Amino acid sequence: MRLLLVHQNFPGQFRDLGPALCDRGHELKAIGCSQRPSDPRIEVLRYEHNIGERTGVHAQSLEIDEWVHRSEKVAQLAVKLKQRGWAPDVMLAHPGWGEALLLRQVFPSTPLVIWPELWLRPEHMGLDPTNLNVPQMQYLRIKDWLVDGAMADSSVAVVPTRYQASTFPQRWQHKIAVVHEGVPERMLHLPRLQQLTIAEGVTLAPEVPVVTFISRNLEPMRGFPTFMRALPNLLANHQTVQVVIVGGDEVSYSSAPEDGRNWRELMLDELGEQIDRKRVHLFGRMPHDQLQKLYRRSDLHVYLSKAFVLSWSLLELMACGTPVLAEANPMMEELIQPGINGALWRGQPESLAEAILTLLQRPDQLKQWGVQAQQQLQPTYLQQHCLNELEKLLLQQATCF
Repeated sequence: MRLLLVHQNFPGQFRDLGPALCDRGHELKAIGCSQRPSDPRIEVLRYEHNIGERTGVHAQSLEIDEWVHRSEKVAQLAVKLKQRGWAPDVMLAHPGWGEALLLRQVFPSTPLVIWPELWLRPEHMGLDPTNLNVPQMQYLRIKDWLVDGAMADSSVAVVPTRYQASTFPQRWQHKIAVVHEGVPERMLHLPRLQQLTIAEGVTLAPEVPVVTFISRNLEPMRGFPTFMRALPNLLANHQTVQVVIVGGDEVSYSSAPEDGRNWRELMLDELGEQIDRKRVHLFGRMPHDQLQKLYRRSDLHVYLSKAFVLSWSLLELMACGTPVLAEANPMMEELIQPGINGALWRGQPESLAEAILTLLQRPDQLKQWGVQAQQQLQPTYLQQHCLNELEKLLLQQATCF
């Protein structure tokens, strides 16, 4: 098949999928605006996205303006491919930045498969659906309007979990396929690490219990404030535990603090000397290979995301045999079976600290949960299985108009 992949941060969503499809003999081209390296077998057509300052219009109009500009840039590059005599059998796109808006106009007979992630609801932003103000209503309406248009243009929408599929309106359920991107099988065979140096002069020795918290950005929807507020109690009652926190300081799914600080600064200021910085280590985003080493050294990973978009890092942690303590919600109930391959928690920060303390006292149980987590990923969440399912779906679409 000839496949066109579209993602503003390419390879982005297609980091593992693109090379795997190349391995199977498919011809791939991609459109995006990032300069991130990707598989040399994939020709990447890049556009520049440099919009000057705009004032005097509604904030949501600014976002729509961004979508329109991106869609035009993508369409221009797609037209160039068409002029070269190349047309895809299937187009694959993440619609979240408006890039897919004109794809069906350029290639009207080519099926479009999208990765829309979820239909945004108030609870995904930590909001009470019965008490929304007008700007919040507008934000949700505009975000879902973009997804709605993409769903109308698409032949199939791929989402990674049943929970995410359930957020979409009934009118689109017939178009949704639940297929995860999958974790590479090789991760199941990476050895656990007994010792790991994470910074100059900071080594996590074999006898030291290590608790991790990892997120693309440290923000409320990922549970970062809750985790931080549990640390004083945890540190006071466990004299040797080491805590490693990894994540950026932007916001992906939450609002930024109103005072201009980021959530890391806000929580460190709030907790002050209650946090022993010799035992709590905060990092920004890490290269993937370093993250994998941390996965393999962690004795317990705490995952407090609300039910919305599943983090790819969670499945990678489980594939590395790391036990997980997660917030109890419908998304996590798909993956975590309490007492078998992890634990689920709900409550206040004080009870979170108690839950972590209790689990750290049971290292043999934690190790067994890690082994069970690896086993229960198979085959549903392994990359080859997921790729088989996706390739089958794409081949079906390639024969359609």
